[in-house]
Amino acid sequence: MEDDRKAISQRVEAQLGVRPPVGLLDVWTGVRPVDEGDVYVYGPDEIAERNLAYEVSEAAPGLLLIGSDGGGDGLFVATNDRDPEVFLIGLGAVGTSDGRRAGRLSVLAAEGFRSIDSTEDARPEAADGPIDVLVTRRPGVKAVVEMRKLFHLSLPISAFTAADAEFPMVLLTEVYNAKYGEAINQVNLRYRCLAVRSHVGAQRSRRPTQIAKL
Repeated sequence: MEDDRKAISQRVEAQLGVRPPVGLLDVWTGVRPVDEGDVYVYGPDEIAERNLAYEVSEAAPGLLLIGSDGGGDGLFVATNDRDPEVFLIGLGAVGTSDGRRAGRLSVLAAEGFRSIDSTEDARPEAADGPIDVLVTRRPGVKAVVEMRKLFHLSLPISAFTAADAEFPMVLLTEVYNAKYGEAINQVNLRYRCLAVRSHVGAQRSRRPTQIAKL
């Protein structure tokens, strides 16, 4: 068993440049099996792919994406801690949100991550409140075409690609993650150009014609 743990740890470290925490190795080697539910912990053969897809090392240095809560949030841990705290961060907001604490990894693993499964109704009210969606950097034409389709926008492509376009740019204002979260994640999985923030009333923008309120 110890040889298996060591081999898995070395393989993941070679792929990601970070050593997986002990609690995650416990899950992978069956010491702490995950209870059935919405929570999904990435296995050692897919964790590198997931972190690369979401560009975690670039967007949120020092964090490791280890799974999903099944509702649009990723399970993140610090890479420099053997038994780190687990944070729930929206997969469309990696690098722009601190998320919220779910508990220490060893404790969560010991109880099969069931407490994360039950946090859906215990989330702060603000989590269900309106959000703004921002384009953080100049997207390519393919990204713009996909955003226009997914968000039902009528803005011209030139609004995003023009030399004088300024970023971050507010794309949608006063919308809800329940409706747009999946689309945000889909765009970020491929193009990594969107961020979200809580809507706090009227937002100032240098280019108000580029704001779409849906």
